[in-house]
Amino acid sequence: MSRVVIAGAGALGRALATKLAIAHDVRAVRQSGELPAPSERLTWYQADLTTIPGAELALTGAHTVVLLAQARRVPARLARASLDDLDRLLADSVARAALLVGVKHLVVYACGDDDARLALLEKSGVPLSVLRGGAPDPVELLAAMVGSAPGAHSTTPAWGGTSAEVRPPSIPTCSVQRYPRPPGWSALDIVRGYFRWLPTGVPLVKTTEHEGVFTITMAGVRALVLRLEPGRSSADSAWLTVADGALAGRSTDDARFEFRVLLDGVTAMVAQIGFHPSLPWPVYRFSQALVHERVMRRFGEWLAQQKGPPP
Repeated sequence: MSRVVIAGAGALGRALATKLAIAHDVRAVRQSGELPAPSERLTWYQADLTTIPGAELALTGAHTVVLLAQARRVPARLARASLDDLDRLLADSVARAALLVGVKHLVVYACGDDDARLALLEKSGVPLSVLRGGAPDPVELLAAMVGSAPGAHSTTPAWGGTSAEVRPPSIPTCSVQRYPRPPGWSALDIVRGYFRWLPTGVPLVKTTEHEGVFTITMAGVRALVLRLEPGRSSADSAWLTVADGALAGRSTDDARFEFRVLLDGVTAMVAQIGFHPSLPWPVYRFSQALVHERVMRRFGEWLAQQKGPPP
């Protein structure tokens, strides 16, 4: 089984991957960009670790996973997402994938006690070692943690270099919202709640569902058609793709509208990532994008009022 360095393309990740490859098989994972040439014991892999399927593929066969990736910016043409919320998506995906594929040890390079990733990684149940800070040599400390029994924690002054960052491929849009999860609601319950609420929350809107295909009609025009992807979905993650509609431009396999219940059990997140609008960008930014932001805020207010099981 291999060791995996997450987001290994940064200065710290490259140094750590090179050091670990002296004694271990290493798969260094980066979010985007051209992959470096492999060596005898070091291979490179590209994956979007904010998605559960992407994290599962990246972590398959891993004994130890070193999580260096952290959101520092959102490489989207239009971004409505906090860095902490992107970190939560990343940590939730990695934690779920680590548990599913049988990872034995998680090592994370944390930024302070309020690092949004830590609580979700702990929820996975996979033994966790944490390095906070990293001076004078975080490479040596992280490498030592990889070779040690799980559960080690170390706090040192902050390292003067730069850690790896979450950098999914350059995308048109990135909108992420975080809400309280109504007790007992699954991700699919939240999806269906959203489409039931939408006609009541937005004038001139109607919605229909047929065999996992959700259609939004606005003033008689079929605006968006969203298809639930069973192969990418689970009880805690409902993944929809844009199949058609007057407001949708070209679509890609990377675009998603995802409803997620995090491992903490009390948080729901909705992520629209990679959407291609049909409207010209200057028009989209000051019309459809603003409407989407307002609608998602109002949906969050409605969701917070739901105290019982889904209707």
